[in-house]
Amino acid sequence: MKRIATVLLVLLLALSLFAQGTKEEASEQGKVIIYQSKVEITDSLADAAEDFTAETGIPVEIWETSDDYRAQLSLKLAGEEMPTIFSIAAGNEAEMFAPYIAGITDMEVNQYIAPSMALEVNGTSSGVPYNVEGYGIVINTELVKPEDLASQEAFLACLDRLAGQGYNPFGLSDGSYFLIGHPLNFPFALMDDPVAFIEEFENGDIHLMDYPQFQAFAELYDKIKEVAVNPLEINYDKSCGDFATGKTALIHQGNWVYPMFTSYDIGFDMALVALPLMGNDKLAVSVPYYWVVNSQVSEADQKASKQFLDWLYTSDAGIDYVLNKFMFVPAVSNISTESLDPLSADVAEAAASGETLIWVTSMWPVNIVDTDFEGIAEEFFTTDMTGAEMVGKIEEAYRARL
Repeated sequence: MKRIATVLLVLLLALSLFAQGTKEEASEQGKVIIYQSKVEITDSLADAAEDFTAETGIPVEIWETSDDYRAQLSLKLAGEEMPTIFSIAAGNEAEMFAPYIAGITDMEVNQYIAPSMALEVNGTSSGVPYNVEGYGIVINTELVKPEDLASQEAFLACLDRLAGQGYNPFGLSDGSYFLIGHPLNFPFALMDDPVAFIEEFENGDIHLMDYPQFQAFAELYDKIKEVAVNPLEINYDKSCGDFATGKTALIHQGNWVYPMFTSYDIGFDMALVALPLMGNDKLAVSVPYYWVVNSQVSEADQKASKQFLDWLYTSDAGIDYVLNKFMFVPAVSNISTESLDPLSADVAEAAASGETLIWVTSMWPVNIVDTDFEGIAEEFFTTDMTGAEMVGKIEEAYRARL
């Protein structure tokens, strides 16, 4: 009996030590919690997380993306449990969340990020670029020809023609950036020096409607209101579906929209081309978001989070997700761009040429598109407000945030 008791005691001690070691190992291993803003990749990201966990044993939790991402991010970073990986845009947004952003110079992927694509916070490389994205108008090339895009006048005449043929000639949709945010980037970006213009606008007494770029923008919105289906009646999914089924001739979108088309049997060619305000022929191209690691979580969780991002952008399995599931145009040099969808190929060509417009949106006051501009655009599409009056209200809202 004494021998049995001794054996049991040894076994209990061994089990206790094993359990303690397992807990310490799990603690040292860390976990990953992701909260990010691109709803289009949610399902594929979940699959990638499962594959990563199966390969490494590191648990990954993905929090559901909300419509008002930036406001929700602030709340989640103030919570008891925080995301270990989240997404931000460069510029004002990165400055706002700087206290929560860890450096990534110890990550493998950092060596593949070109200086022009890097996110620096406090002088340190601090973000992994999601991808390169570009936006303008996605056109059905059977309905919209190059000559229709040669000038402002030709484009507006094209919209009249398409409406007369029974198409929705210009597809916007509800949601802040699809309704006003992305299109509004163009008149700002078409200035000779957009950065200097923003500074002058914010510091001076200039008015947007004194400039032909904004006059052209107001004229375009007046035409959309006149001949197109009210975008407040169309959500993102319906906008994509109407284009894919030939009901809408063109939509104001970016290459990120292509995965929405893969479930349709589309019988026409499409292309992503510039919004031809004043004859513009350049896409707006940039890095939309960066994955960042939360500097306020434990060292183990930071290490696990960096391991996940390295896996996503440097391993064969992760790269397959980036290219073929997320359908990203890679912004890191170690990933080839040979197998891109048609819209992403247009963005890659534009980015390689350098003939692009910048994303001025990152210089605007944080969240102003969601909190101010969207409501103004909704009022425009539901009242007799003119395009010029809409631009005036946008100017007033902008100045009120300075």
